[in-house]
Amino acid sequence: MAFSAEWSEPRKFHFHHEGVLGTSFDLVVRTHDATMAVRAEEAALAETERLRKVLSTYDPTSEASRLNATGNLSNCPPDLMSVLDSYESWRVSSSGAYNGQLGELVSLWRRAERMGVPPNESELGEIVRTISGSGWSVSADKAVLRLNAQPLNLDSLGKGYIIHRAAAAARAALPSTAALLLNIGGDIFASGDGTLSNSWVVGITNPKEPADNAVPLTHVRLAERAISTSASYERGYTVAGRRYSHILDPRTGYPAQGIASATVVANDNPTANALATTLCVLKPEEGLALIEETAGAECLIVADDGQQFRSAGFAAIEVPATGPAKKANESKPSLWPKDFQATLTFALKTPKPGGRGGYRRPYVAIWVDDEKGKRVRTIAVWGNNENYFPDLHDWYYGEKDRPQWALSIARATRPAGRHRVVWDGRDDSGNPLPLGTYTIVLEANREHGAYAKQRGKIVCGAETASGLIKASSEFEEGQLAYGPPSAE
Repeated sequence: MAFSAEWSEPRKFHFHHEGVLGTSFDLVVRTHDATMAVRAEEAALAETERLRKVLSTYDPTSEASRLNATGNLSNCPPDLMSVLDSYESWRVSSSGAYNGQLGELVSLWRRAERMGVPPNESELGEIVRTISGSGWSVSADKAVLRLNAQPLNLDSLGKGYIIHRAAAAARAALPSTAALLLNIGGDIFASGDGTLSNSWVVGITNPKEPADNAVPLTHVRLAERAISTSASYERGYTVAGRRYSHILDPRTGYPAQGIASATVVANDNPTANALATTLCVLKPEEGLALIEETAGAECLIVADDGQQFRSAGFAAIEVPATGPAKKANESKPSLWPKDFQATLTFALKTPKPGGRGGYRRPYVAIWVDDEKGKRVRTIAVWGNNENYFPDLHDWYYGEKDRPQWALSIARATRPAGRHRVVWDGRDDSGNPLPLGTYTIVLEANREHGAYAKQRGKIVCGAETASGLIKASSEFEEGQLAYGPPSAE
């Protein structure tokens, strides 16, 4: 992609890659200079890859994997030493609620899921006793010696360390007037000078409504801050029909309970990551106390029952979500079975890692047609500039005479990877719709990309149902599901 050198006003340059640290990499750079934006992307990717070779426990050749395999490591690299020091510090300050020695516990719960039988309590107890103390010692010449055979799992804090260093590398490649936001798999660092034009507003997902088209619980405005969320709504273990969180309590060996999500804003990503995980393990009052002891940290904790707990300074960075006004007709009872909804799960296609120069996410529209082909509901529209919505030809043709749509369009760049949207069985005016067969339409158009549109039918009746939307040049095959949320 060719760029002109500079613009009179700052522009946003979006860079996206999949398969970075096993997840998605998104960098947004706000600058006058396109060449500098590309250099920032290259610097961030290079630093991420350098540190992956040191810290990844999935790469058998990394220093972290060598330490796991051999039990000792001479001349420990400074980056790995920093991560190990941080894990030990947080283990102590969290009274054992955060721990880098969870490898065997994770394996035990994965095996339990495969076998359909909860882990043996004596096995859990033995692991807990082993990991309750420090897992390594460091000599004066920086050699690391493992003190037990428990596999290290450095993913949480290690990922935060990589993000923070990658953001710093990108920042170093930019003029002082530029700003950037780096998001790797949902963990974010936002860099800017704090002014409205050079700060970033980030939404916080409601754990009770985590679909992409759901209204965020709230927003925060960030500049030179990191943010991380730990939650149980996306991942977990299902053992003998019971759902467990993937977040394990190192003090008991069992999955954490009671907290639906914890979001932490901190001065750096390792701190944000460590605290977000820890706050899902501790009781809310314990978590708030730990936040108060940590300079620069703020949090929002959501309990399983929906109760919210905010740290003392959270309000200073919060931008409360307003969302679209509730329609009067939404008070009418649904005509669908209790709690039933239609869900579309899909993934947008993206270039392979290593590409250069401003990949742009497609603009996306998702809507519902009834059995007569009449549009009854627009579920979601994603894009950054309403001037480009006419490029979503079919959706725009049906909506161009309804300017109120501009009030409910989410303009933020969507997160990478797997997307999920839900439909509650109502039309655009909030009226409940009858049981029947409906068509879900997915339309996408991308600058420097291609246009694509596919349809899929779903029977919305008295029973659960499923369907498909075929893959296209811009998105993977989509899965349609009808039923209560647990049936998705």
